[in-house]
Amino acid sequence: MNSSSIRRLNRVRVFHALRQNPGSSQRELGRLTGLDKATVSVVVAQLQQEGLIERMASTSVRRVGRPETALTIAASAGVLVGARLEPKTIRMVATTLAGEILAHMQIDGSRNVRRAITLLQKGIQELLTQAGENREVRGIGVGIPGMMNREGRLVLAPNLGWRNSEIRPMLEENLNAPVYVDNDTNAASVAECLFGICRTVRNFIFITGHSGVGGGLVLDGRLYRGTGGFAGEVGHLSIVPGGRACGCGKRGCLETYVSEASILARLEELGRTLPDIWAVAEAQGDPKVRQVLDEVGTHLGFALSHLVNLMNPELIVLGGNLAVIAQLLMPTLKRALAEHTLRPLLEDVRLEVSPLGADAVPMGGIALALEGFLTSSVVMAEERSQRRG
Repeated sequence: MNSSSIRRLNRVRVFHALRQNPGSSQRELGRLTGLDKATVSVVVAQLQQEGLIERMASTSVRRVGRPETALTIAASAGVLVGARLEPKTIRMVATTLAGEILAHMQIDGSRNVRRAITLLQKGIQELLTQAGENREVRGIGVGIPGMMNREGRLVLAPNLGWRNSEIRPMLEENLNAPVYVDNDTNAASVAECLFGICRTVRNFIFITGHSGVGGGLVLDGRLYRGTGGFAGEVGHLSIVPGGRACGCGKRGCLETYVSEASILARLEELGRTLPDIWAVAEAQGDPKVRQVLDEVGTHLGFALSHLVNLMNPELIVLGGNLAVIAQLLMPTLKRALAEHTLRPLLEDVRLEVSPLGADAVPMGGIALALEGFLTSSVVMAEERSQRRG
């Protein structure tokens, strides 16, 4: 690792340590990050000079020596926007650089890529007005339910009908801020590491369900992307050979049984019409709804058993719209998981519901934007230093 990469890593470590522990002193940041006093001092000075952090009134006094100054991320440092693009909806959230939610909203989406971008642009303007913040937008992160390669090109988004799309340049052309794009579930997995329940978890599986079903695989503390960047397509595990037709062109994929759209369609077959997953949760006492939820739990538990047998994770997190019905799925999900998982591996793993809920992917966009901003700001700082030199 070269010196530039080390500086970027140190900067990110200090920033996140302060974000998670507001009011820390430089000495405490050194303890939290494991960095030496001189390194922390340099990083803090740079962040303060850029207006990203600020010093507060002294809050603690050491038994010997001078009072320590508390540090915090500056409220005026800027705004981040995260978004989730779905065929029917666009869900957005605006936060401070510390991750504090300022506003969130949901608007209609579109399968037409140009139309979807126009809707997103207008939605972000409304979102920022709702947030009431006249601050610089430091970055916009967008989670898309599709296969993104390592170069950030959208190869296939079957539920949106988008193929081989240079989505990031198109977004940057219309959104007046740096844009960062990734698969929606990968983004949500990063959000769980930064803002959710996986801050100290090294091996976990994140499962989310919206128009489809996606999986994020975090191994030894790192998001696993695979050779081409496509790892985690859990929604396209074949669980019923020759089963329901899927938008990917195959049959029997998990998402044709577990996604919100599939749940609503199955209920329609049984003569029960409901508008969304929240209505499904509210109608849990209906025998037909209970039947469908039991089917969903059984299919999901079967699919997850294979992942547990392969990966031996310590945690499975259910997020996105799956979080809305997660507790209703647990009995049959756990039963199917126990039936098909090797016992020693089953004993290692636990199931949790994401505290980020339906905002998991938009918060994933926030995570993308924050990480992109922190990295790019280091580059800009180095370029300024070289020009001065």
